[in-house]
Amino acid sequence: MQPTVQTSSSRPRIVPNAFVLLSNWRYLEYSAMRMITGWGRCAGDWEDKLAVCYHTWLQAQIVDRFRKRLDMFPGGKPDAPVNGVFEQVANAILLAPGFADAMAGLHDVLNPMLVRTYTDYIASSHPVHDRPTHDLLRETIATKRIEREWYDDFRRRHPHHIDSAYLKRIENALQSVGADFNKVIEVGAGGAAQAAQACGINTDFRMPITPGRVKNWDKAPNVIPLLECDWNHSIEARRLFFMIGYCWEMGVAEQQLRWIYSADFMPFDFLYAESRHMWDESRHGNSGYTRLRDFGLDFEHFGYSSYGASGDGTMRAMMPKEVYEAFYGVTQIAETGYFATKRYCFEDFEAHGDDPSAEMMQYDIIDETSHVEYGRLWLDEIAKRAGVNEDYRVRAQNDRVAAQEKSDHRVMMMRKILSGYDPEPEETAPKHGGECVNPGSVPAAHELRNPNTHAHYQWLLSELRGQHPFKNMSEAPIRPNLPM
Repeated sequence: MQPTVQTSSSRPRIVPNAFVLLSNWRYLEYSAMRMITGWGRCAGDWEDKLAVCYHTWLQAQIVDRFRKRLDMFPGGKPDAPVNGVFEQVANAILLAPGFADAMAGLHDVLNPMLVRTYTDYIASSHPVHDRPTHDLLRETIATKRIEREWYDDFRRRHPHHIDSAYLKRIENALQSVGADFNKVIEVGAGGAAQAAQACGINTDFRMPITPGRVKNWDKAPNVIPLLECDWNHSIEARRLFFMIGYCWEMGVAEQQLRWIYSADFMPFDFLYAESRHMWDESRHGNSGYTRLRDFGLDFEHFGYSSYGASGDGTMRAMMPKEVYEAFYGVTQIAETGYFATKRYCFEDFEAHGDDPSAEMMQYDIIDETSHVEYGRLWLDEIAKRAGVNEDYRVRAQNDRVAAQEKSDHRVMMMRKILSGYDPEPEETAPKHGGECVNPGSVPAAHELRNPNTHAHYQWLLSELRGQHPFKNMSEAPIRPNLPM
């Protein structure tokens, strides 16, 4: 059995070694979550984009369970400080030469060590007295199997040998903790002067500006301007818009990976909620993609650019105020501002015989309701920590009105272009309000005048119409322009 007391420790005698071990493991599991968010934007294949978002959420749940168990110990702290040697290990794994190496460091080195550690602890500790910890560790091991199944498939699709110098750096860092993580290493032990800070904080790690690209992401013309022009009077345009728009919401999830990595200044409960928010957005992306695939369409037919992200450089972690603005923009403008639009589209699709599209809207509305609640729960706290002094509710009301006005003006401009108007360059500038909004929503004069874009747009509509025509389509109501 595990010894109950570390006699050289300054801990109260009532607090067992298990508390220190669980604290160390909680730190490593949180570090794994940060590794996934840090490298997740690099995923290129669609299934890998889905996986990094889902695994971030799985890791958030693991960390949450560890924190709740730690809170049960006398005087226990869910985020108790741990020895700085664990930061050295985590940073060594984070600082990989590339995405494939980072995933190898996580799934071939760290996670197997954690699984072995948890298995050994279960075998050597009391199965009755410490049952809550045993259950926690078994649940964690089961979750690691899900992550491993993805990684094995990733390796089959992308064979890779881990960089030898990178692996050596990890092995050197691991020397300070031993063959596994069952050694009781307390804060300040072994000459470590400081407690560990969050994985990556004390490094020069940077995310890429451009997320990984799916195959054929840039083959299709941008039909969004044409969809916007037809939106209010065409139920077919509304259906196609939301299929593409939802697919492109994977771009929101890819932005949120950066928010989560950058929000170490916030309580873990926020990171937990935002991880769920981000996973929801990735599922929305897959909902749109799946609906398009129902009609035999793929990326070469509608494109995907992660909301226009491009460039060869890297990005620093976001400042607290930038996290606030991004979270505000999505929850208060893009999500709150679309509720009425999504509800009437649900009604239109259901009333005119497209139940699968109506169901897609239905489940999105359920998720978005939770996301707006996240904003209510957390915006004031982010603002306080970011030094922002404003009533976001008043600002949001004004911003949503302004977004609708910009949208109405944009549609008017696009229709003028279609009728032959030659606008000044500044009239076609992207004035739609930030990265949370569809980047295709600009008066793209070159697309509006391009006969190939028009032909492709009509082909997309005809493909959907031919396979699943609306019933009584001529009776579909006129609707307002898109809200942004």
